[in-house]
Amino acid sequence: MLAFLADAYSVAYGLVNSLLIRLMYPAGACFLYLLPELLLPRTRNSLQSYLRATTFLVVAIAINTVVLKAMEGSTGFLDVKPLAFLDLRPLTESDSLPLRIAGWLIAALGIAMVGNVFYYWMHRAQHRFGWMWRFHKVHHSITEMSATASYHHVAEDLFQFAAVTMPLSVLLGVASGPVPWLVIVLANTHSYFIHTSARLNIGPLRYLICDNRFHRIHHSREAHHINHNFGTSTPLWDILFGTAYFPRDGEWPAVGLDDTPEPRTVRDFLLMPFRRP
Repeated sequence: MLAFLADAYSVAYGLVNSLLIRLMYPAGACFLYLLPELLLPRTRNSLQSYLRATTFLVVAIAINTVVLKAMEGSTGFLDVKPLAFLDLRPLTESDSLPLRIAGWLIAALGIAMVGNVFYYWMHRAQHRFGWMWRFHKVHHSITEMSATASYHHVAEDLFQFAAVTMPLSVLLGVASGPVPWLVIVLANTHSYFIHTSARLNIGPLRYLICDNRFHRIHHSREAHHINHNFGTSTPLWDILFGTAYFPRDGEWPAVGLDDTPEPRTVRDFLLMPFRRP
């Protein structure tokens, strides 16, 4: 009995710890982007939108923490060594500051961009196949998009695990060495940045790194924006595969879906994909 209680405590402790860690990035995103949204808004969002989105984010993270914790170690179980291995430690542990910075950028941004090619094709499939769209339209139904109002249905983490995390872990192994926490936080909160409503401008970098203006086009209600800008980390794959649309100055379209209202309750959020169109 004592052994069972000890195991139960260990599992519960691990789940709580994982949940707290996974909540750090949304909290960090709010810290990084909420102030610019309030001080430099392109569009102002309602308090109800922030509260509703925060609730959905917490619910999704809580559910997926349990599910992904149960799936943890899947790549180890398969015992498949990656086909290629990238050792960045000569850069990230170098005595030369420029080399260390290069290593940090490759580890935090370069790997994300490589992984984004898998996400790009999964994302296109979500818009192409009806059963995947039923889940993805929860995200596209958002009408007041912001760093906080950027939630996806809970099932989308599983799609990403199967279509992005698993293939990338089989194809490429990375030894990153030490990377500053700030670089890691910025890279991991990038998905919140591309949904922010703040008036931010990264200049020519927008041709290398997706910004909120580029991704806004993907959520646009306007017909000529449909099926563009599937990349989330970099627009390079959209450019390569002919789906890139770089917005003009001042182009900031309305977002949402004409035929699907945004969920208002946790019940709506969880059950929307299973309801008849």
